[in-house]
Amino acid sequence: MKKKIGVIFGGRSPEHEVSLESAKTVCAKLEKAGFSVLPFYAPRSGAWRLVKVKDLLSGGGLEGPEIEPSLGGGCFVKKGGGRIKPDALFPIIHGSTGEDGILQGLLELLSIPYVGCGVTASAVGMDKVISKELAALDGIPVLPHVVIRAHQRASMAPLLKKARGMGFPLFVKPVAQGSSVGVTKVKRPADLAAAVNKAFRFDTAVMVEKGVDRAREIVCGVLGSPAGARASVNGEVVPRGKHEFYDYEAKYLDNDGMELLLPAPLSAAAAARLRGLAVRIFLALGSSGMARVDFFVDPKDEKKVYFCEINTLPGFTSHSLYPRLWEKTGLKPEKVLKELVAIGLRAAAEKRRLTIARK
Repeated sequence: MKKKIGVIFGGRSPEHEVSLESAKTVCAKLEKAGFSVLPFYAPRSGAWRLVKVKDLLSGGGLEGPEIEPSLGGGCFVKKGGGRIKPDALFPIIHGSTGEDGILQGLLELLSIPYVGCGVTASAVGMDKVISKELAALDGIPVLPHVVIRAHQRASMAPLLKKARGMGFPLFVKPVAQGSSVGVTKVKRPADLAAAVNKAFRFDTAVMVEKGVDRAREIVCGVLGSPAGARASVNGEVVPRGKHEFYDYEAKYLDNDGMELLLPAPLSAAAAARLRGLAVRIFLALGSSGMARVDFFVDPKDEKKVYFCEINTLPGFTSHSLYPRLWEKTGLKPEKVLKELVAIGLRAAAEKRRLTIARK
């Protein structure tokens, strides 16, 4: 009998539309891999809905019966009657409330196996400051940064001064957002405060990070678990046209916004080092399942590399980086998804063997 996989998509973050596109690919490829797929749509407000795969893929609407999680039953209950108990869940909600540990906490309470990182690794991976600091503790090279939190906003002049002292360019980022939402490249001191205020529209904490002038953006996919994680080939993201870096518009709105060089034009030694660093970061943050790790590389010296960020729930759209990295490595998307489900099932089985008794 086919295993039933619930694909949870949508969500409240600014990446809602990206999640819908990712869900289309995930649902289609899971069906191709031999699974029975249950698409669970989480609107920006209101109850979740069980929709049909054909409606999702055709753009025919996201209507369907309302569903609610039943913590006591370890399942979902449909409005009007009926229970849904998938063999595993595949969250593909990008950004806040989806890949920051909040959704993963709910799935833990349901005691249904799920794909991807657990609560802690998801939360840590979403927080650019904490993930950088943990990586640095493991000896991973990172760039200097200054953090400005909401309670410091009214008197942030000293922090802005400290940030300007790092030199330009600077990158201003919401601490816990993905897909480059709210990110600005700042080249002049006069533009820094406006960039920080823009980032505060999307988060309660902002990171101002020292940039590498004309840095090469190298990405690497990681697949596996702490017992055996491996890295894909490296890819180099080359922004095109008006885009100075791989921003949200280049990722999702401009079909000619970037070029992905696969594999990245690096020496064998540099490529191997970056793949090794990607796995080290994945393990240092307690990750499981999948992640995409992003690096900056000095354009004048490929030995100078810096960890940028980790994405623990990378996109699966038709032009997303993660599936393309693995396809170039020799693993088709449906094979990646099949392995991710298997990893999630094993992780759940390991947790079930842990005692919940005091003695």
